[in-house]
Amino acid sequence: MTAIHAAIDPVHVRGLTRAEYDHLVAAGHFVGERLELLHGSIVRMSPQGPEHAHVVEDLTERLTNACRPLRVRVQLPLAAGEDSEPEHDFAIVERGRRDMHPSSALLVIEVADSSLARDRAKAGIYARAGVAEYWIINLVDRAIHVHRRPRPEGYDEVRTVTSGTVTSTAVPTAIVSLDLVFGP
Repeated sequence: MTAIHAAIDPVHVRGLTRAEYDHLVAAGHFVGERLELLHGSIVRMSPQGPEHAHVVEDLTERLTNACRPLRVRVQLPLAAGEDSEPEHDFAIVERGRRDMHPSSALLVIEVADSSLARDRAKAGIYARAGVAEYWIINLVDRAIHVHRRPRPEGYDEVRTVTSGTVTSTAVPTAIVSLDLVFGP
């Protein structure tokens, strides 16, 4: 953080709306950058390490096959309110319109290592958007954090699973074995 950033009162900062952000993206700004809009701020996304990439690749195949006829969106935007457009690792959604990003999902999954703190903070965004279930696959601690029962203030149920399998209550065919994700 620079001295100027520290001196600016957050009350005086004007964030972007999702519509403004989408307009900038459509106009060709940010080409080649990995970004997401969180609470009105454009945030750079962390690069993916090999373990993160491997888990995303493996789960893409498994979830796509298991969740038909639902759509599995991989590393694509979710129009989560007026000021946020996160780019999750996975979102399982009903098939929707081709001309807009979905505004909610049955299940969102983030794979986290260096992004763990940010992915935990996204829980509030997903809960306000009505995402029925949110999982964080925590590569650091070899656990899956399961968030269920969204409310505007956050999720009513949050639990950590460290062994066995996790089955989505929102998408019962979405089943993830911790042994397959993390290895035996």
